[in-house]
This record gives sequence, C-alpha cells and structure tokens, in this order.
Amino acid sequence: MRVKTILLILFIVSLMFLARSPAMTEEKRLDIKAATPIPIDAAAGYAADPQYYLSDTEYLDPTLHVTIETDSYLKTNIQIVRVQIAHPSQLRTAFANRYGTQTTVPAAKLAKRVNAVTAVNADFHSFDNHGVILRQGHLYRSRFTLPDDILIIDDKGDFHVVLRADQETFYQAYDALGGAFDEGGRIINVITFGPLLVNEGQLAHETYSRVNNPAYVRAQRVVIAQVDTLSYLLVVTEGPESKNSKGLTLMEMAEYMKELGCRIAYNLDGGSSASLIFRDKKINSLDTHKVRYVSDIIYFSTGLPGGE
Repeated sequence: MRVKTILLILFIVSLMFLARSPAMTEEKRLDIKAATPIPIDAAAGYAADPQYYLSDTEYLDPTLHVTIETDSYLKTNIQIVRVQIAHPSQLRTAFANRYGTQTTVPAAKLAKRVNAVTAVNADFHSFDNHGVILRQGHLYRSRFTLPDDILIIDDKGDFHVVLRADQETFYQAYDALGGAFDEGGRIINVITFGPLLVNEGQLAHETYSRVNNPAYVRAQRVVIAQVDTLSYLLVVTEGPESKNSKGLTLMEMAEYMKELGCRIAYNLDGGSSASLIFRDKKINSLDTHKVRYVSDIIYFSTGLPGGE
C-alpha cells in the first residue's frame, strides 16, 4: 500500500512538472497564423502589450516566448535567454543611428526605441572598418581585410556561417541565397564578428588563432545561437570584473554552447559591450555598474501589432 502511495505521489509531481514546462507551453501557444509579419526595413518592431510580461524572467504571447535562466559554469555566472518566435521577421537588428555615423547609445535605450522584448549588443559595426554589414535586408558595407567568420541570417530566420570568409567565399554564399532582401534575395541580416563556436552541433574550431584576438583570456562573452526552427538562445556570461565570476575563454564558451544543444552558436562583441536587455532594462553584470554605449543590437519583438 505504501509503495502505491509513493508511486501515486511521484506521478502527480511529474504531471505538475510537465504542466510548467516552457517547451510544452510554447509548442501549444505559439501560432504563426497569429503573427502579422513585420516589414523588412529599419522600422521598429511592434510594441508589446505589457500584459504578456508574466514576470521579470518570462514573456509569453501567441507569437513570442522568452524565458530567462541563470547558470554557473567554470566558476562563471551565466544568463541564458530562450526565445521562440512565430514568424522570422520578429528577429531583427537596429542601428543607433543611420549607417555611416559614429553615434552610440546604451543598448537598453536602443531596445526601447525599437520595441524589443529582448535584445543583445551586436558587432559594434561603427568601431571596425572591415567586414560585411547587411541589416534588415540592405547591404551597407562589403570589405574584406580579415578572415572573419561571418553570420548570415536568411528570410526563414535560419543561420548560415561563412568560415574565415574572403570576398570569394562570402559571395558564393550570398549568391546562393539570392543576395540582399531589397535586391530580391533572401538575406536579411549579416553580422561580422565571431568566431563561430558551434557548427551543426559540433565545435567549429579546434583552436582560435586570429592575430591579437584575446581568445585565451577569461572574459565576459556574448553569444547568439540557433537551436531549431525559429528557436534561439542569447547567452551572456559575467567576466572577471564581476565579484563571483572568472569569465570564459572562447574555447570554454564553445564547449558550454555545445552542451546547450545549439545547431549554430556565434560569438558577438563581449567585454564591457556585453548588454543583455529585457523589458527595456540591462539585466546582466549589474554589480559592475558599467554601461558601454553601442552602435547596434540584435533583438526580438512580438508579432502582434497594436500593443501599448
């Protein structure tokens, strides 16, 4: 009798756990038919209705599910944002100002301007004069002086990476996708930073050899990853400036992202630029009180127009 009672209790507890599962919730609630595609241009996304913010760590509407988790790895505190969207146009980028200016702003201010539910800093395009800058369907720059791993995001929200790209290899991928969206192609965004950390679930590189790249320094890291169709991660670590964190090397970051089960994981600008935004506020590394102004962000917005 006692064994049956214990088994019954375990069964009830398991049902409670399943009912709380974010994965199951988003599978049931997200609906592409509920999403109104957002124009592929520099305009802001739709404003989110405040009722869909369930807590300081979760947002859920019929087109967007965001959850925030914390973890610790190699004595480093980490924040993981899981994002599921109903339509690819909800994954967007924004400049601090028009391309060609040196304007920078706090990432939280930029995220609020474009109605981002969650966001991270991108590649700080105005700091470097090389690489490919293609945002919201328009190609702004194509200059190859360093063998960067370049991230391409297409009109289905899928990630593609050109490893150690030069002009030939990048434009092979560019042409295969038909070019930039406003040229009639499928490419919506291109980010030049890197390196690629995880490729099709496996470590992308055995070593990181770019000259002067602080790959082996323990630092604050920022990564964007695609897990599955319209499913993404934003992962931000603390660095040695935070009280209880050592920071991670690039290889350690890659190994961590592999453990998370990513299909593609791509390194973004880290260090003091690291800015993880939720509900118009920076939520990472708050003990350092540092806010570096940035020139661009990657963000996710609701697919429901008409929010407040």
